[in-house]
Amino acid sequence: MLDDNKKSFRKMLKSNVFYVALGLCLLAAGVVGFSAADSKVPSATTDSTTKAKESVTYYVRMPDDEPTADEIEINIDEFTVPYTQEPSTEQVFDNSAEPLQESTTESREVLFYTPLSNGIAADYSMGYPVFSQTMKDYRTHNGVDFMGVKGESVRTVAEGTVVSVSKDELWGNTVTIDHGNGIVSSISGLADEALISEGSSVYSETVIGVVGDIPVEKEEPAHVHLEMRVNGALTDPLEILGLSENSAEG
Repeated sequence: MLDDNKKSFRKMLKSNVFYVALGLCLLAAGVVGFSAADSKVPSATTDSTTKAKESVTYYVRMPDDEPTADEIEINIDEFTVPYTQEPSTEQVFDNSAEPLQESTTESREVLFYTPLSNGIAADYSMGYPVFSQTMKDYRTHNGVDFMGVKGESVRTVAEGTVVSVSKDELWGNTVTIDHGNGIVSSISGLADEALISEGSSVYSETVIGVVGDIPVEKEEPAHVHLEMRVNGALTDPLEILGLSENSAEG
C-alpha cells in the first residue's frame, strides 16, 4: 500500500514539473521586465526636481537703504522687479555744457514830456494849502497846471497803458496812465471829444485828448491839471519831468 502511494506521488510530481518550471520562467521574465521598465521611468523625486520652477528672491528697496524683514520674494517665472536707483547729479546735469548765464533785466530809460508846450499856471503845493480863485478857500494843490488853449492837443507824459478814463464833477475828464516802475500819471481837464480809450497803449507824446474845462479851477485860464504818483504816493510832477530844482541834472 505504501509503495502504491509513493508511486502515485512520484507520478503526480513528474506531471507537475513542467507547470512549475513554466511558472518559474514566467515569474523570472516578469521580474526582468519590471526592472527594465523601472529603469526607463524617472523617479518622482527626479521628475519634481527637473520640472520645479526656479525661485529667486528680489529685494525692493530705495537706494542707500538696508534690506529689512519685509523684503518681497518674487517668482522669476511670474515677473521681476528691477532695482531702481536715482540718477546721480552728473547724469542729470551735463557738466560739460556751458553754464547758464543769470538772467538780467535790461534797464531802459523812459523819457518824460510835458503834456502841453506852454508854461506853468500853478505849481505843486507840496502838501501845503494854497488859495483857490474858483472855490475862494485854501486847499492843497496836488499837481501842476500846464497852460493851453481849448481844443489844443494834450499828450501823454510818457509811454505806458491807459488804466482808466473817467469824468468827475470837479475835475472834468481824467485820463490815468500806468508808466511802469510804480509811476502813474493823471491828466484832468480834457474835453469830451478826442478822448483816448481805456486799455490803449501809448508812446512818448501820444495824443490822449484836447484841452477842455476843469470846474474846480474854472476861474483860471485854460489849462490841464497833471498829478503823478510813485508807488501810490503823490509826487511833484516837475521832479519826474526833470523840470524841478530838486530833480537830478542829467
